[in-house]
Amino acid sequence: MLSVFTNPRSRGREGHLARAFDLLAASKSAQTPVGVVKSAGRKKEEKWLATLGDMDFEPVDMTSLVIVGNKTTYVQDGLMITPRGYTL
Repeated sequence: MLSVFTNPRSRGREGHLARAFDLLAASKSAQTPVGVVKSAGRKKEEKWLATLGDMDFEPVDMTSLVIVGNKTTYVQDGLMITPRGYTL
């Protein structure tokens, strides 16, 4: 299952995303790819990749989108890829 978190962290909700990651870690590998986009479409857009096991929550804020891959997700050439599940 691929999971997406929008508006995942604010001053009033600092621990919620970490708690969600703890729950996901019970059924996913620590090496599961995670993609983050902050301020998408804005001049100061940022994007980075991490893993479920080494995610740094500090830079994540209300303008962020956090995508946690599934068991088939992988990183290639700096891109996070989740195959659709069929052969072409």
